[in-house]
Amino acid sequence: MKNTENFNDPNHKNRIENDQSNKNLKKWILPLLILLLTISSVVLVSINKIQTEERLAALGEDEVKVTVHGEEVARFNLETVKELPKIVINEGLNTSTGKENVVFGGILLSEAFQSIGFDYTLYEQITYKAIDGYVSQGTVSELDNNIVYLVYERNGIQNLGKIQGGTGPMEIVITDQEFSLRNCKFLNEINFE
Repeated sequence: MKNTENFNDPNHKNRIENDQSNKNLKKWILPLLILLLTISSVVLVSINKIQTEERLAALGEDEVKVTVHGEEVARFNLETVKELPKIVINEGLNTSTGKENVVFGGILLSEAFQSIGFDYTLYEQITYKAIDGYVSQGTVSELDNNIVYLVYERNGIQNLGKIQGGTGPMEIVITDQEFSLRNCKFLNEINFE
């Protein structure tokens, strides 16, 4: 004897319709999630671009802010740096595919601090911050080992800013690092702890 009461039951028809509606809804969930994630990504990229442009406008692309525990104590600009005797750094760049032949022009970072009367020897840690949010850390003792350079030229050509497609106008180059991972392009702040 077959159970036929389900076919006559009005709730059974509703359950079948609900199951069909759930299947149709499930077909649209993944595409809607992908669309939502795509729109969110575009919005976040736009916000980041706007914030980068605001930081550039607020600071001035050719200035570097010096901070201690996040509080600004000094600034220097590209003009001040270029008044100091230029050093040619022929160390190249260590990349994952080998050594890239790049000749940098700039100064020892310690000389930039001396030129503005900032005594970096009072601190232990240093953090280099870029306009695009990149952060690289080091120790103050590296400054005295003559391996940290503030550069403004690559292969004899002045670095352009981020908006112009360059790597500067100023950047940090640490010469004893494998793969140059701690170098900091688009430098706009140096923090001491």
